[in-house]
Amino acid sequence: MKFQSVNHKKKSQTKSQRQLQIGENIKRIMSEIFMREDILAVPNTQIVVREADVSPDAKSVKIFVSLFGNDSIHEKIVAQLNKVNAHFRYQLAKKITLRFTPEISFVLDKAEKYASEIEALINKEAQALKEAKITKIKTIKTVKVAKQNSTKSAKKLVKELTKKPTSKPKTAKKIVKKVAVKSKTKI
Repeated sequence: MKFQSVNHKKKSQTKSQRQLQIGENIKRIMSEIFMREDILAVPNTQIVVREADVSPDAKSVKIFVSLFGNDSIHEKIVAQLNKVNAHFRYQLAKKITLRFTPEISFVLDKAEKYASEIEALINKEAQALKEAKITKIKTIKTVKVAKQNSTKSAKKLVKELTKKPTSKPKTAKKIVKKVAVKSKTKI
């Protein structure tokens, strides 16, 4: 008797066409519900439905929402939406034709927050690279100036040594130190 091996790997995470269609319909309907009814009693805050992620059996849906306005209460607003999800399910059942009306759960969509953080990091790195480039250019210019100055001080040293020929090494060392002090370079 032969045994067939069973592949226990999960199916690919791609959504079926039906899931995508149901998700788009739910997204549209939920947006209409939020616009039609005065859901939010919090001033200066706006709800935007970003995505409706439908399970493969279409019995549950995660609705990703973005909130604009007071950042400190976003989590509280999403918690309140989840408390009254029966109301939203009832409103959804009136407008969508499915065998089962899916269970709704609201999730705060943090994609824009992450995107702005990543953009800030990229801008910071770009600024650091720009400053490093400027520093490198300044260093190169300083090295060129130093080379020119050292060539000038070497010429001065040669002139000093040719003016006063001495056979004593101590006197030659004094002259070299004297020229180095005048040109402000260490030798």
